[in-house]
Amino acid sequence: MKKTTLPRRALTLWRLRAAIVAFLVSFLLTLLLSDLYLWYQLAMILTGIAFLFFFCVYYPLKQVKFTYFLHNGQLILDCGVFYNRRRVVPLDNIQYITTLRTPDMLPFGLASLMVHSVGASLYLPCLPWADAQNLQEYCVRRKKHE
Repeated sequence: MKKTTLPRRALTLWRLRAAIVAFLVSFLLTLLLSDLYLWYQLAMILTGIAFLFFFCVYYPLKQVKFTYFLHNGQLILDCGVFYNRRRVVPLDNIQYITTLRTPDMLPFGLASLMVHSVGASLYLPCLPWADAQNLQEYCVRRKKHE
């Protein structure tokens, strides 16, 4: 299997989540700190900086650097934003796989995959629904043939 990256829809979903969180934080800050003008301004500036960091830097880098593939009976996950990390799980050690679809993922056709193995768990966020199903079925089929 070739290296597969996350689709652009994942980046859109993450940016949408960041916008919702920034809006909620701004709303709560307005309710709680509107009387304290200096603290309110400082908190709103910090919220805006955090939002711009996640929107323009962190999530695009995460989407570009996140890759996964199957090689020699192993599921290999390359991830990391500011440093590179490679996680390898042998397919023989996989105990079960869980597919997760939240309501905000449904319109984008995405799903997350949790791979539970003997020593660790692996989380693959925002995969296309078809890829998540195919990967899950492949691992289950391989486990049955052992």
